[in-house]
Amino acid sequence: MPLSSKDLEAFLENRKVNYRIFFHGETYSAEKASRELGVSLDQVAKTVVFVNEKSEPLIVVVPGGRRVNQDRLAKTLGFKKLRLATGEEVLSHTGYEAGAVPPVGHLKQLPAVVDETLLSRGKVYAGGGAVNATLEISPVDIVRLLNAKVIKVP
Repeated sequence: MPLSSKDLEAFLENRKVNYRIFFHGETYSAEKASRELGVSLDQVAKTVVFVNEKSEPLIVVVPGGRRVNQDRLAKTLGFKKLRLATGEEVLSHTGYEAGAVPPVGHLKQLPAVVDETLLSRGKVYAGGGAVNATLEISPVDIVRLLNAKVIKVP
């Protein structure tokens, strides 16, 4: 059984994080979330799960309109290769279904990077644990909760 918005809420409450979760129509993409919430695409933080050549997962949190250059990111982080995780891998590594993955509150602590441009925002809107939920959270809290490396994601 996948994790849900309730699991995300429990994770955040337990860590005394300021957040809000909004429920709305289904949004499987950053663009749709942006329209649904009436915020700009660069206020949306999308969480992408990659897998390296050793089948190890990596969480990457970037602005909603950004496409990640997997080859350049792999080089930046010292990997030979990075590929998008399959739906099954996303679920097994994070506990959430693809399209609903929040930036934090995963099944286990995973290596993570957050794009530095997100830190200029007071709050961002990200996956809320379900395709009809969005999490409002400070990017500083995302970095802290993930113990993430902050870099300029290529």
